[in-house]
Amino acid sequence: MKPLSSVLRLALSAAAIAAALISSPALAGPLFTADEGSVPGTAPNLVVADRISFEYHSRVEQTIVGGLGGGNDPFTQTGFLTKAAFGSPNGGSVPSQLNALNGYGIYGLFTITGQSNGLGSGILANFQTLSMTLYIDPNQNTSLSVSNVAGSPVTVGGVSADDYAIVTYTLDVGEAHVFNGLAQGDFKALMNATLTPQGQLFFVNPNPFFPFESLSGNTNSFVGGSLTNSFIAMSDGGGLELFQAAVPEPGTIALLGIGLFGLGMTARRQQGGQRQA
Repeated sequence: MKPLSSVLRLALSAAAIAAALISSPALAGPLFTADEGSVPGTAPNLVVADRISFEYHSRVEQTIVGGLGGGNDPFTQTGFLTKAAFGSPNGGSVPSQLNALNGYGIYGLFTITGQSNGLGSGILANFQTLSMTLYIDPNQNTSLSVSNVAGSPVTVGGVSADDYAIVTYTLDVGEAHVFNGLAQGDFKALMNATLTPQGQLFFVNPNPFFPFESLSGNTNSFVGGSLTNSFIAMSDGGGLELFQAAVPEPGTIALLGIGLFGLGMTARRQQGGQRQA
């Protein structure tokens, strides 16, 4: 799988976010086991991890109804994510064949709808629906891209006929922020996760598998947004996914999102300091 290449306007790339998240032992979930040998063409191997990091690319279509601030401004977000690495509860990545030579890729196609409200000089977006399907790309030969054309789906190119779905998701609750200057933000969502029959061959423990998954991370490029006019914006970022056995306490997902954004901003300041040195 060859993810879309983007030149991000901020110093911190989605890849850097994913690397930082995967190395943080504080951001941990329950353990799960993935059987990589179930993927055609891969060697037998069991991966025991507690998280999966990812990058995402999307288009946000926002309709302003009488000025942002009434809380009834609908939006649709269309995009894809690509899984970067499995993570360990002790910090660091777990060795695997994900994105490796002669390995496989994992990607998700998603659509989010909701309503937005003004938040200072930024935006608060409340999710109303989220649908996503996760696929395995056995030969890493699928290409993905999303355009700025309103209503257009994610373009799935290359060789995708051998790809297969492993998890489908629907929304439990979620929201996103775009902060001052409409340049970056964060997001968090709790999703209902259902394994397909092939997904049950990949995610083998626990059995039955976790029914929920939390998704949180940073938006580090949001280009084209407006507080006064309807817009189409292109958004890029990264984060991590943690499976859940039950619905977390109300503040858990919010705190995770805040922690991820702080982690991203710290890394960004460090990079800025290196450039000035």
